[in-house]
Order: sequence, then structure tokens, then C-alpha cells
Amino acid sequence: MSEEELRAEFETEITAKDLMDFKVYHNYHSVSGIAGLLFGIIALVICVISINQVNISYTLMMGFFGLFFTVYTPISMKLKVNRQIRSVPALAEPVKYVVTEEKITLSQGEVSEELLWDDIFKIKCTGKSLILYITSVRANIIPLSCLGNQAESFLKIARKKLRPFQIKLNDAAVINKCRR
Repeated sequence: MSEEELRAEFETEITAKDLMDFKVYHNYHSVSGIAGLLFGIIALVICVISINQVNISYTLMMGFFGLFFTVYTPISMKLKVNRQIRSVPALAEPVKYVVTEEKITLSQGEVSEELLWDDIFKIKCTGKSLILYITSVRANIIPLSCLGNQAESFLKIARKKLRPFQIKLNDAAVINKCRR
């Protein structure tokens, strides 16, 4: 394939599992997510250590905080994902991607949008999906299972059009996961 012909076409369907993977990745790759998890673990350890050592209300309070930050957060994320999958019509229909060196064209039903490579903020991999960030808070999820044999072409184009610091992933690992 010559460089002029580089092109990738694929369709994505976002499932609740894909959205949950994105939310968990995003939460636990942020300072607040990591701090919350660490606080929860520390609170649970203090709760266990403080049994029969201090006032029962202190032990219960630490147990509550520990469970809140370690158990409630992922359950809350799961409930939000389920609600979002049911209530956001855009998630019900597949999105078709046509990727060339000039632009990325996204089509969903009758709606079409073109993104120039200059519009792309960065690309990351969660291990199960590629996250195509348009801004630091707006992103498209591309499940690796949807990329299939188009992964190599997509990544070649991305590497050619974006700066190295904008692509946070291991190409070989992504391509291998897409082949499965």
C-alpha cells in the first residue's frame, strides 16, 4: 500500500462495557481518582485496626468512608453508564469512521462530521479501546474489537499526522489486540 492510499474504515458500536471501561480508565488515571481510592483503602485499614481500640463511632465512620471510596464509586459509575446507554440516543446507533491523511469523517445515520487532524488533542489506549480526544474533556471511544484489521492503517496515519506526545499507546500491542 503506497502512502497516498493510506485509509482506514471501520464502524463502532459503544456498549455499556465499553463505556464502563472508559469511565474506569478515566477515573483511575486522574489524581482525584487515585487519591480517592488510596483514601478509601487507608480508611478501611484504619477501620480494621481501630476495632476495639477506639470509640465505635470512629471505627464505623472510617468503615463508611472506606466503603464509600472503594465500593460506592465503581457502583455509581456503573449505574451512570447504564443510565447513559439507555438515555443517549447517539450511543444506540453505530458510528462509521473513514480515516485519511486529510481528515477523519464520522457518520451516524444522516449526520456526518469531519475532524481535521489538527482538531485531535491526543489518542490514548485503555487496553480495550482507543480514546480519540478532541479536547481534554470531549472524546470518542473506539473499541479495539471494532478496529480489527484497520488498526495498523489507522495508527500509521495517526503517527504521520500527530506529534509523538499526542499518541499515548503501544502500536504493536494495539494491533495484536485488534487481531484477536
